[in-house]
Amino acid sequence: MNIVHSRAQQLFKEGIMNHPGNTEFDVKDRLAIIHLINGYADCFDKNEMDKWLTLFTDDIECTTYLGDNAPATVSGEAFGEQFSRFRAGMTVAGTQPMHANTNLNIQEQTSDRAVAEAYMLYIPMEIAAFNVGEKTQNETRITGTARYLFNLLKGGDCTWRINSYTITYYQKVVEVTAVL
Repeated sequence: MNIVHSRAQQLFKEGIMNHPGNTEFDVKDRLAIIHLINGYADCFDKNEMDKWLTLFTDDIECTTYLGDNAPATVSGEAFGEQFSRFRAGMTVAGTQPMHANTNLNIQEQTSDRAVAEAYMLYIPMEIAAFNVGEKTQNETRITGTARYLFNLLKGGDCTWRINSYTITYYQKVVEVTAVL
């Protein structure tokens, strides 16, 4: 273990590691974590589901909180199946999702574990209206805002993956679909 990791682990134990101004972390790992969170939104929006599913551990668990409804949790193989069906349904409906992730904050980071939070703004765009200026201007809007909390693990292959995450919606998600 190098000195940076050793010092980071000590700071983590002392409760200092999660300070936003802390510089005692591995920069390569931090950049990989940022890239992973950005890749989460990018691969989903591009409908690159095979690539998207590689961003998770095999025992992934996702819990979603939507208003006053009971939380919904999906994990493992069912996670991949459910999200792949969900994304395919968007394509059939003529909806192009766009996730804008903001305020990424790495709460904790050690040599093999991290916790990251981000806001995601969800903007469903109607594919049929992509080149219709007035329609795009008048109908493109953020229809969902959520806080994402990611628990990340670094595997033996030196690759960070999402082990579990929570989505807490702050407003109702409304889908915009094309008229077929």
